[in-house]
Amino acid sequence: MQAVLHWLHLIGITFWVGGIFINTLVLMPSLGAISPPERGKLLGAYLKRFVPLTWGAIVLVVVTGLFRTGKVIGYSTLFSFNTRYGDILLAKIIVVAVMIVNGVYLGFVLGPKIASFAPPPGAPQPAGPGQGDRPPGPPPELLRLQKRMTIVSWVQVVLALVVLFLIAQI
Repeated sequence: MQAVLHWLHLIGITFWVGGIFINTLVLMPSLGAISPPERGKLLGAYLKRFVPLTWGAIVLVVVTGLFRTGKVIGYSTLFSFNTRYGDILLAKIIVVAVMIVNGVYLGFVLGPKIASFAPPPGAPQPAGPGQGDRPPGPPPELLRLQKRMTIVSWVQVVLALVVLFLIAQI
């Protein structure tokens, strides 16, 4: 049973951390290649699929982590600060808690704000090349939100790397 719990824990970590890297290294830089309305549209569609899957992975990590903690060191030992394993595990739990809070901000605050820049369905599209005036540049608010999302995404990458480093110490 412990092997299955450990495997499920690793599957959840893989999906969660993998998603963080995809968001930061692929999605965010790619948004600059499309128009502001399309950025909002893409991010809105992406979040509808990705956020529930990510939260499923987070729940899997937390639940399997709780079971594993109880079996491996016991819950009372976690806060006793008398074992290296317990100390590292506690540090990992704290970093994961910060990642969860950061993820809430990314997925439920910043993402929807950027997605709000998508035009409503049926709205006329801005003129393209050869179709009149050039469309205006991205709104300053959208650029500000994208910059903040990029920074917060990189914070997630760093936190994920810290967790992976802590896992390697156990």
